[in-house]
Parts: sequence; C-alpha cells; structure tokens
Amino acid sequence: MQAQTAILPRVIGAIGNPDFAAVTAQSVLDWLGFELAAVVVHRRDDKPGLMFDNFDAAHGTQGIQNYVAVTHRLNPVLQSLTHPGAFRARDYEIGAQGIGENVRPYLIRSEDEELGYRTVGWPARMEEIGLYFGAYGGVVELSFYRERGARTLSAGKLHDLAALGAPMAAAFDRQSALSARAREPAATALMAPLSRREAEIAGMLLIGCSSEAIALRLGISRYTVKDHRKQIFRKLGVGSLAELFALHRRLG
Repeated sequence: MQAQTAILPRVIGAIGNPDFAAVTAQSVLDWLGFELAAVVVHRRDDKPGLMFDNFDAAHGTQGIQNYVAVTHRLNPVLQSLTHPGAFRARDYEIGAQGIGENVRPYLIRSEDEELGYRTVGWPARMEEIGLYFGAYGGVVELSFYRERGARTLSAGKLHDLAALGAPMAAAFDRQSALSARAREPAATALMAPLSRREAEIAGMLLIGCSSEAIALRLGISRYTVKDHRKQIFRKLGVGSLAELFALHRRLG
C-alpha cells in the first residue's frame, strides 16, 4: 500500500499529459531510491517503442538505443513472461548458446554484470528491477537501475512494486486512449500546414514522445528532430509544447 500511496496519485495526475511516461518513471524512481529508468513498449509485430529514458545522466544514451534496436531480443524476462509482475535481473541469466551472430557485437561479456553481459554503451555494474504489464497494445517494460552495492532491493519492496502492475496497466491504457486523439479530425486540421515528416513528428510529440525517443523511432538524429520541431512551431504559430497541446485542444 505504501507504494500505491506514494506513486499512483502522481501517475494518475499525469494521464493525458505529454510527460506522462516521465512522471511515471520518476515517481517510481523516487520511491525505490534508484537512479535511472526506461519505459519501453514491446509489440509482437513491431520494434519496441521508447517512451522515456534518462540514461543521458549516466552517459548511457547509446546503451539504451542499442537495447531498443537490438539486444531487447535477449531480455530473459520478456522471453519467459507469462504474467505481469516485478522481476530482478539477477534472478536470470543469458545463455551464450542463445546469442545470434547479429546480436553478439552489441554485447560485452562480464562476470561482474547481473545477466553476465551488458549492452554496448550501457552503464556498468547496475542493479536492475523491472515492472512488466500488458498495455499500449503490447507489453510495457518499466525498468529501474542503480549502481550495485552491498544491499539489493528487499523482497518486500519487490512485492509492493509487483502490486502496481494492474493499476499501472489501467493508467497506461487510459493514456493510450487519450493519445489516440492525436489521430482524430482535430489532428488532421492541425497537421494541414505541415510536411509529411513534420506531421509525423508532431503526432509523436502529441502522444508524449521525447526528442530522443522520436529520433530512435525514426532513425534520425536528435538534432534533426529539433530542427523539425522548430519548423513545426513556426508553421503553427506556437512557441512551446504546451502551446502545441493547447492548439490541439482548441481544434478539438
């Protein structure tokens, strides 16, 4: 109950806002006392979508990008997941025989890592806890990290985190439903002055994607995304994301 009291009011309050994933991740980080977080949506027939990460704080941006693009295929929790819950990475391992040649260049073998490997560019010696649940048309992975120390997360806290699976799934599904409004008639009117690529990026901004997430999703640089954002704001006569959302609401 302590986790629900500390976390859920902040998550529910962020539903419908562009920073929903960031607020959700930060609320859990604050409760866990961890440092880094990533929110990834895994869909069976599509590549994963990165909703949020703060890996730049640990110079790990390339690591999370490599995970989303390639090494998520080796995530042992995803491979064995049969029900939502919270899991410790140290309770799993990656078998060398299951690593394909196309994935091997993205991995560093190390006995000092919980899984026996870490993704190239990933911060070293991290304790990892993941909360997994069905939402957004797939499986949402909320993963949290901190530098490994003498103490690990207690079984009680892991249990409390697991209990958040159902309410988190409901919150993410609600966020998904509200995000779909970005594809409705209001969005069509909003996108009219924009080029095809600008409209694509504007739509992703309206569902709360960061510049980093958009760059990863579209295979372009963050600087290119920022250039497109400037053009979008100029053509629509807005000066910020908040004004973009306000314009979208007025059109709706």
